[in-house]
Amino acid sequence: MTISSAHNLWLEAGDMSGGSRNQIEFSDDLIRFFDADSLQSGKVFIAYDSKVKAYCPLADRGTEYGQRVNIWRLGLITEDKGGQKYPGRVIHLEKKLIGKKYVYLIKVHDCASSDHHSLISKSTSTGLTGGTSGRRYGYW
Repeated sequence: MTISSAHNLWLEAGDMSGGSRNQIEFSDDLIRFFDADSLQSGKVFIAYDSKVKAYCPLADRGTEYGQRVNIWRLGLITEDKGGQKYPGRVIHLEKKLIGKKYVYLIKVHDCASSDHHSLISKSTSTGLTGGTSGRRYGYW
């Protein structure tokens, strides 16, 4: 299975970036989880439920580390707009095609929780679990 065909992606959030600590970073490999329309428009439709949802900005931040390493940033729904606290937690995105558009349902879990262990288990058997920067992730 490739990440572009996966319907679930989880990442250990780490410290996050941005003033509200709501921006998560993706490598070029992981960004392939998102659909072409989201990548082209620079907007991802994120939903917690039927009330808390928004188009969230997605941008290629392109950072130099001796060689070009693209870093993509996704700004998640802030806590004051109905989102959750993200730093140090696990972010789980589920990609669903609704009509002709993709919606990314988000859940946030505590590290080492039973939900986190369940995500690890699901991705270990069907997708890659790992991360060179110390942040673990997986997909299926």
